[in-house]
Amino acid sequence: MRRFAIRPYPQELEQQVDWNGRQLLIRPIRPEDEIALGNLIRSLDPEDARMRFFAAMRHLPRSQLARFTQIDYDREMALVAIERGSDGVERSLGEIRAVSHPDHAVADFAIVVSSGCKGKGLGRLLLQSLITCSRSRGIGELRGETLEGNLRMQHLAQDLGFKLTAGADRGTVDLRLVLCTP
Repeated sequence: MRRFAIRPYPQELEQQVDWNGRQLLIRPIRPEDEIALGNLIRSLDPEDARMRFFAAMRHLPRSQLARFTQIDYDREMALVAIERGSDGVERSLGEIRAVSHPDHAVADFAIVVSSGCKGKGLGRLLLQSLITCSRSRGIGELRGETLEGNLRMQHLAQDLGFKLTAGADRGTVDLRLVLCTP
């Protein structure tokens, strides 16, 4: 690994899962996922987009999509839940990402799940996968932020052991999960 300037694609993180009778592939994001990620974001209900981006954003410019899909796997991890349609086209049903501080003491995370899939356990599956991945990489703490009105995210975080506190910004809640103690 030391001879690479950028960590190669971590294929060992790929996992096939059965989710509600559907076969999904949970895997790290790749540059070719740009279109699927854009389609996922465009498909969000306005309220779901607001819960993810804290604004009614449903379109990301191509430069931002490229930034979200072309990542340095050493400092950042994004996992996508991919379903292959009967036409052979891959569709992203959800995405979770964590960006770690240089010392890996803390990683900030964000998650989005397709509006049609929310409330069915996909967010839990993605967050559990990110927790496992982050622990294996020696991340000390996962940290997120959600809107006060996003009760689904708050309940999911609490169920998985996160501590919730009032956020620094009005109307937000901070989510923190200690993964490794120094």
